[in-house]
Amino acid sequence: LISIVLAVVPLFGSNYNYNAGYSCYISGAPAGCEFDPNPQETCTRGARARNMLLVAGLIPTLVAFFILTVAVVLLIHAVLVQERRMDQYQRAGRSRKMTMESFYQGMFYIGAFAISWIPWLVYGFKEYIFASVHKPSYFVMLAVTPLHGVMNAGVYFRPRLKAERERNPTDSTCKSLMQVLHIKCCCNRKSKEGAGDTPVITTDQQTEDDAEKGDEKKIQTNALAGDPKTATINLEAAQNAEIGSEKKVITSS
Repeated sequence: LISIVLAVVPLFGSNYNYNAGYSCYISGAPAGCEFDPNPQETCTRGARARNMLLVAGLIPTLVAFFILTVAVVLLIHAVLVQERRMDQYQRAGRSRKMTMESFYQGMFYIGAFAISWIPWLVYGFKEYIFASVHKPSYFVMLAVTPLHGVMNAGVYFRPRLKAERERNPTDSTCKSLMQVLHIKCCCNRKSKEGAGDTPVITTDQQTEDDAEKGDEKKIQTNALAGDPKTATINLEAAQNAEIGSEKKVITSS
């Protein structure tokens, strides 16, 4: 809502005009007339565009940067206080894991904002103070400011990607990323054993193997406690079932 209000305010006074660069922004018409000693006489539109740039552009961006930084610092402090309270219940000593995770997440969030908007602030203040367009900062501003949304998406997806990597450490980075984004792809699973020569046992196959081994041990135990003849027959049946299961797994693979 605040952004919409700040975007509508410069409409009063016709302050949106072509700035002699590559965009229409808060400037006078003809371009640069707002920096003249008497802009009311030289400007056909946007005679107060210079002051409007400061009020509706530069100051709100600085305030947003300040609020963001303070909010992140308060969040990190709140997490630290909670972890300090939990120290007395920790048998392995104090832990600051959540504090450090909050710190890194906050720094990434502030960094995304800073990379996107500091070039624009440099360009805007140079234009306001020196009454001229600084071309290097102008081109950098055009390149990085639209990337704020992409960098924010990376910041928000980072914890989910990290958690996915911890749950499945054998997965490739590509596969983990596709899992986080809910995209089906053909990214292959990496193996800890080598360069892919050793097959990776899936969770379902491992569960089936463990169940078969458990059944065999149970039958062998019963053989020691019961009738030897019956136990031998049951043991042979279990071994035949195990061989059949192995053939089924090989055929399905």
